[in-house]
Amino acid sequence: MLSSTSADSNDALASLLATATAALDTDRRAAKSCIHQAAALLGIDLRLDGNGPAERRYLQGGLATWQAKRIRSYIAEKLDSRIQTTELAAVVQLSTSHFHRVFRKTFGETATVYIMKRRIWRAQELMLSSRKPLAQVALECGMCDQAHLCRAFRRFVGINPNAWRRQFLVGPTDGYVAREIGRATPQRNT
Repeated sequence: MLSSTSADSNDALASLLATATAALDTDRRAAKSCIHQAAALLGIDLRLDGNGPAERRYLQGGLATWQAKRIRSYIAEKLDSRIQTTELAAVVQLSTSHFHRVFRKTFGETATVYIMKRRIWRAQELMLSSRKPLAQVALECGMCDQAHLCRAFRRFVGINPNAWRRQFLVGPTDGYVAREIGRATPQRNT
């Protein structure tokens, strides 16, 4: 079932194409304008420099920009619960098998690895900003228990979470902010 946004977009495209077809013989400027608006709705830039085909605003063979944004926000919202790739595929209205291919092309890794990295990053943020026990951090990051967090953390960061947390304990004068998985940079107070 299509969402109302998708249905509205399809209606707009149909209207623009019908107008362009009707105006093609009588008002070429209006027809061209309608075609450019339809292309914009599809995420295609029709301005040709004479050097090649129309430029797409998304990676060829990957997710469209709107799809990638929607996936990122969906994962961020649901990070503390179970996320299945069938759900993600439904969010961007793709079949599961096609979704796997385009996700990997867009993000450079599988959806499962991407989600786990986001969970580890969230765990790092929680460990830096609070004194919550690791079991609680694990649950808030969508992992089933502390052991699951420890295994995944060690696999992606290379050190267990307790040791990592001790390295970056927040002191009264200077703190640390996690920038990437496994890395932290000092943040100076001015």
